[in-house]
Amino acid sequence: MTAPDPSTPTRRRPGSYLWLCLATSFVAFLGFSFTYFRPMLAGAYPEVSPTVHIHGWTFFLWYLLFPLQAWLVRSRRVALHRTLGYTSVVLAVAMIFTGLIVIGIQMEAANQPDGPPFWQSLGPAIFVTLALFAVFYGLALRYRRNRHLHKRLMLLASTGALGAAGFRVLGQVIGMGPAAGIGGILLPNVIIVAAILIELRRGEGVHPVYRWGLPLSILAEGGMILLTPTPVGQVVSAALGQLGVVLGPLY
Repeated sequence: MTAPDPSTPTRRRPGSYLWLCLATSFVAFLGFSFTYFRPMLAGAYPEVSPTVHIHGWTFFLWYLLFPLQAWLVRSRRVALHRTLGYTSVVLAVAMIFTGLIVIGIQMEAANQPDGPPFWQSLGPAIFVTLALFAVFYGLALRYRRNRHLHKRLMLLASTGALGAAGFRVLGQVIGMGPAAGIGGILLPNVIIVAAILIELRRGEGVHPVYRWGLPLSILAEGGMILLTPTPVGQVVSAALGQLGVVLGPLY
């Protein structure tokens, strides 16, 4: 048996992490195809604040960049990956800032007696998904030189921000009600479960990032959903409404 010629390039099959990134981005674009892209193409999208469009497009660009970055590492184009990493910082800051504006405005309206029921029941949990994105992304930056930690934290951040898209996908199946909202917030965690199962199948065990990151996501999201009708939840809702008052001029 002859040894392979090291000078001969070998085809590398896409890794499971890249497929997980692609699946995450697919959910994002599928969800917003129903409520944003199709109406925009049909000229039927209602007039909204430019901040809403900026918020949406920063998320769309994130979910384009996310699998691209995974592919660049897979293709060993690490220098370009690091250069584009600066773009992710700009996008993340814009996503978080515009997200706070949109959530604040919606919660200010939800705190009125005739406010939208959806935001009254799920607004604080939506805020939690944005907070989880910020926490996981911040940690991913902190550990950017450790690829094993970095890539898993980036997957947690990207699935954490997937609630709005998940709600829209699930809403096409069961209707755009509270159940779709709750499921949309929680179901993206299935992607992390898939990542864990893949690693278990390889005999790698559950990585520490997933061991604490997945329970944190589920407890934070599910806990806030349960707390929202309580006095504690009402305090959070009121605080988010005040955030809307402060940031309202930027809407």
